[in-house]
Amino acid sequence: MNSIKIYRGTNQIGGIVTEFQSSDHRVLIDFGANLPGTEDAKIGDDELVEMVFGDRENPRGADAVLFTHYHGDHVGLKDRIPEGIDMYIGDTAKAIMKMIAARVDKLNEIKGNDVPPELPLINKMKPYWENGTARDFGEIKVTPLMCDHSAIDAYMFLIEINGKRVLYTGDFREHGIPGTEAFENTIKTQVGKVDILVTEGTMIFRTNESKHGIVMDEEQLGKEAKKIFRTHKENVVLVSSTNLDSIMEFYHATPGEKAFLCDPYQAEIMKIAIEARNRDYPDKYCYKKTIYVLCPEQKIAYMWNVKDVMNPNNRRKSFFMADPDIYLKKGFVMLARPNRNPDLKPGKFEERMQQMEDPFITYSLWDGYLEGGKAPDQAIVDFVRGRDDESHMKKLHTSGHAYVETLAKLMDMTDPEVIIPMHTESAEAFKMMPEFADFNDRIHTLADGEEFIL
Repeated sequence: MNSIKIYRGTNQIGGIVTEFQSSDHRVLIDFGANLPGTEDAKIGDDELVEMVFGDRENPRGADAVLFTHYHGDHVGLKDRIPEGIDMYIGDTAKAIMKMIAARVDKLNEIKGNDVPPELPLINKMKPYWENGTARDFGEIKVTPLMCDHSAIDAYMFLIEINGKRVLYTGDFREHGIPGTEAFENTIKTQVGKVDILVTEGTMIFRTNESKHGIVMDEEQLGKEAKKIFRTHKENVVLVSSTNLDSIMEFYHATPGEKAFLCDPYQAEIMKIAIEARNRDYPDKYCYKKTIYVLCPEQKIAYMWNVKDVMNPNNRRKSFFMADPDIYLKKGFVMLARPNRNPDLKPGKFEERMQQMEDPFITYSLWDGYLEGGKAPDQAIVDFVRGRDDESHMKKLHTSGHAYVETLAKLMDMTDPEVIIPMHTESAEAFKMMPEFADFNDRIHTLADGEEFIL
């Protein structure tokens, strides 16, 4: 029997795992942990693992687990995947995950935390075969297609089983640095018409972030950021460390007379991203300004992996250690993260902010993390407390997910017989969207764990 089964994710965002099965083979896409704010999800992580892989008495294998990208709600349960099952992820995504894991493992070792290291597991992951080419897992043919998302090196998949063509979008959009042209080209030249579209729907209920808002895309975000950075001397930016499109926009929007600052962790991620994407996006993923690195206790050893990186355009070093005596005088743009270490009071960035005269916060995260939001993040709430008014903070964020207009465009371009929503707070809402009116009778909602027979 050939089928699709979404074990978790038909009516929630994150915590995703989907199965494609033929008579003798099984391929899984993603194996994610629940997002903060979904602790009351109907299916918990332990139950999910047993549903997908069985128990000791009745174990279930799989040909492969394919990860769309590196966000925790898609890879967070990777350590629960049984030994011997191949795991695949993009090359650059793996490099970023390895760098983060090495730091986390080292910190756990220093603190004496009794937890298994992550790096050996990530080292076992295999990079995808060539983008846009197919590979067979028995009767299941899989073609990975690189797509635009707030996590770089993200993928959607064309799945072919028994003559049926299924496009599984994963998380995607068309308003990042790759842009509309890259999105349309992928769908036109590598996908075409499909029988079934399995698509994310994160933005269905987030119309305040849609194209009708202030920020339409990453390019517009950069333009708005430039205005803010020119207006304020001390700029602190709250942005996800792995949202590289936005980070590169903030970097290039930093005025010439101001310093661009980040910590060693962020500097390494930027280095990986620039090296991986410079050939495809040379105007954005490139070194233009010096990147000043905020080293604890002014120890250059923290810059070990970036201190000798050269700008290929001028053969000068791209990274230098930041000197507070200089950047506090001249002005700056500083990428920051809220304190999540209970042993640090205040956190490193909070301590730096105490040295500033009047820092202005550019908030480039989902506003649901703020106080009163859908999933308040206490670390973020504490970070912006007392500075979350209009004179001290501006929200400047563009979503990592497809707007409703993009979803409608995808439906038009692929003309599916069946549309299955997932990664959404309400699959049923697809049927109420006026943009999807022409496809209303093709929308097929599933429950978690329900099989769709091909």
